[in-house]
Amino acid sequence: MNLAKRPPMADHSHSRTRFGKHFLKIINKVNKYSKALNSGKIFRCIVLTFFTFTFYLLPFTSIAQGIGINVTGDSSNSKALLDVDVAGMNPAAGMLIPRMTTTTRSTITAPIPESLFIYNTTTKCFEAYNGNVWQPVSCLCTSAPAAAGTISGTSTVCPGQNAVLYSVPAIAGATSYVWSYSGTGAFIVGSTNAVIVYFSGTATTGNLTVQGTNACGNGTVSNNYAITVNSTAPNITIQPASAATCLGTGAVSFTVTATGGLTYQWQEFIISWNNVANAGVYSNATTANLTITNPPADMNGYKYRCIVSGTCTSSTSDGVATLTVNPIPSVTNTATATSCSGTSPDITLTSNVPSNFTWTIGTNTGDITGVSPSSGTSINQTLTNPSNAMAGSVQYLVTPISTTGSCVGAAFTITVTVNPAPAVTNAPLIQSICSAGNTTVVNLTSSVSGSTFAWTASASAGISGFTTSGTSAIPVQTISNSGTTPGTVTYAITPTANSCAGTVTNYVTTVNPIPAVSSAATGSICSGVAQSYSITSNVSGATYSWARALVTGISNAAVSAQTSNPITETLINTTTAAVNAIYLITPTANGCSGSTFTYTVTVKPIPAVNSASTGSACSGVAQSYSITSNVSGATYSWARALVTGISNAAVSAQTSNPITEALNNTTTAAVNAVYLITPTANGCSGSTFTYTASVKPLPISKTYDMTSQPPTNEMTYTHTSGSIGFNGDWYATPTDQSGILVTNFSLGTFSQISVKAKIQNARDVWLNLENITLQDNAGNTVAFIESQSGSNGSDNGGKFNASNGSGTVSQAISSAWGVYYIELVASASAITFKVYNSSNTLLYTLAGNYTTGKSFSDIAKVSANIYSSSASSARMDILTINTACF
Repeated sequence: MNLAKRPPMADHSHSRTRFGKHFLKIINKVNKYSKALNSGKIFRCIVLTFFTFTFYLLPFTSIAQGIGINVTGDSSNSKALLDVDVAGMNPAAGMLIPRMTTTTRSTITAPIPESLFIYNTTTKCFEAYNGNVWQPVSCLCTSAPAAAGTISGTSTVCPGQNAVLYSVPAIAGATSYVWSYSGTGAFIVGSTNAVIVYFSGTATTGNLTVQGTNACGNGTVSNNYAITVNSTAPNITIQPASAATCLGTGAVSFTVTATGGLTYQWQEFIISWNNVANAGVYSNATTANLTITNPPADMNGYKYRCIVSGTCTSSTSDGVATLTVNPIPSVTNTATATSCSGTSPDITLTSNVPSNFTWTIGTNTGDITGVSPSSGTSINQTLTNPSNAMAGSVQYLVTPISTTGSCVGAAFTITVTVNPAPAVTNAPLIQSICSAGNTTVVNLTSSVSGSTFAWTASASAGISGFTTSGTSAIPVQTISNSGTTPGTVTYAITPTANSCAGTVTNYVTTVNPIPAVSSAATGSICSGVAQSYSITSNVSGATYSWARALVTGISNAAVSAQTSNPITETLINTTTAAVNAIYLITPTANGCSGSTFTYTVTVKPIPAVNSASTGSACSGVAQSYSITSNVSGATYSWARALVTGISNAAVSAQTSNPITEALNNTTTAAVNAVYLITPTANGCSGSTFTYTASVKPLPISKTYDMTSQPPTNEMTYTHTSGSIGFNGDWYATPTDQSGILVTNFSLGTFSQISVKAKIQNARDVWLNLENITLQDNAGNTVAFIESQSGSNGSDNGGKFNASNGSGTVSQAISSAWGVYYIELVASASAITFKVYNSSNTLLYTLAGNYTTGKSFSDIAKVSANIYSSSASSARMDILTINTACF
């Protein structure tokens, strides 16, 4: 305690006594608190605060001229330095300097003036302040203080313990007391017989002593008073943590962990800190674990701390631990809900406090599907009522769990009624009509009684005449289809029952188009050829019924109710002109019949070649075979194969008419060439016709040099004196006979043969025809009868009849010497003998005919002698044989 200096007082001893009284009161209170602290009867740490008391002793009234201090109001003695006038004082005059104890002197605050003079009542000395110290000037003592007595006070303290009071009985003669402590960390306050000691946290055990002192010296030191500094002060290692509980659900506890602790006392803070006792909700209030059972809601937010006391002192927890009493949640939703089958009830769960929710499933009426135990803040499961007729229900047992404290509330039952989704029960959901036809009314029905309906209609392209929407039955409508494919009108029907809309059901009306035959109205075929008339329609998949009446010129019987497609009937035209047959065709598609269609088919006759089937041609000479038919306007396609003996290549697909082909016969005999001719008229082909052309061999021209013997088998030549002649045998096939022989030719294939001889050095040429023999292949004689007289001269014998090979014609041609030509020409109907001069001027002609019934083609062999009665110098130089075809 710091005591300020004060002015001198009239009654110094009295003031000191009063001051000492108040000081002792303060000390006594401190001691009381210390005892209370050591007893462990309070929860809080007691902090002792030392106040600084400054006492000002106001000067007494002074009315004297000099300086005076009095309490009577009398004037001071003007001669006195300091006149002190106190009632009852005798004499009432004197000087009074400041009087104080050593302790009071020590409280004089700086700056202290030099030479300040006081009287130290402790040391009984007059002291002056000089050189920053108080120096005694004169002491009023007779001897040193007496020996110190026994010290009393606390012998065991704790580190950091403050204001521990120690005292000793007053020492006689002592004006001051000197206290000493042998240990460390102790701070002694005071110099009287009673002091206060402050022990630091690191204070050590030691001995406390005291001795009196005065101006005469120091007294005897007291005996050691042992003070033990206890090092087992309690230390809280784990502070109590905040705890939470749910209202009415059990106990919650606070725990403190400390070392060195001997006792525990828990406190609660409401407005201030208060000890708690084992009563009501509290138990274990004086243990390390405070238990609070079922705290009420109004205890929410209470704070708790623990005072842990040991042998020295106590340690108090930080007071942060807070009790949280969380309320029990309860579901605040309504107990019922309604949903439609196939939808969610979408129940947002609510509670009196923020909560999460879990639920289980209770009673399920109607086998509702889609339900399952789960958790969340809303029930949004898709519930399906399988009956689609009767309502069902399902119970959700919802348990709330508060988000703060996870407090579990009571399960709450929410019953969800699941109304069925109505379904359209009409069957079938389709109908079909033909374009421009009427529909049938559709009275709508549903699986749920009392359902209402709403529908809208949409159609495919080309559909018209339908109603676009309605709320009851689908009415009768006249609907048309302008297209060629079936169209539809789709009625999207939505049934509704108990505010639940069912699945949209489509009712479809098919509008079929009216079919029409779109194939050709006319056609043509050839008689006897199967038709292939494919009937088509503007509507895909159409079928057909057709009939044909009896027709003049068509041999087929009438037909009806035919359904084949294509029409493959084979009609026979019995005429040579085209005949029309009429078919009546009715199309049907998707049950809809169209108008009867007329198809007219022209049946054309089959042409046939009616020209000659045989003919002849000369080799190398163009033919002129005109092909004709029974049908006017026919055309022809002809072909000829390769033929042995004909050098021409085969031909085909020829269309010329007449046939003008020139065929080359490489043989000496006629060769048949066969033509295959196909007639066509109006696109109809007739049967193939065979035409055979006999091709005669090429004309032969052979010249022989008669000055030497001709090759064997070609010709035999005999020259006798006085005559020139030759024997020529003409054969159809080569033989080894003598005479004139031309290889590989037949007389019958030529139209003419001539033999012409050139005779040199002749005169008086005579044409002698004798021993002429005409024979056919069978060796029969072919008669030759002279038909006329020789020209350019008489025949000298009349007509020549070669009936038996006899008869002579002797005609003198010329008597001049020179070159003559004698020729025998056999043609189709006659034999002619001619004589020419060297200039090929005809000198003589003799012609004859074949007997009746015979012709050139019948001649197979001719034998004759031609001679001249000229000199022996005459000879035959050249013999020429020619054939001709016509």
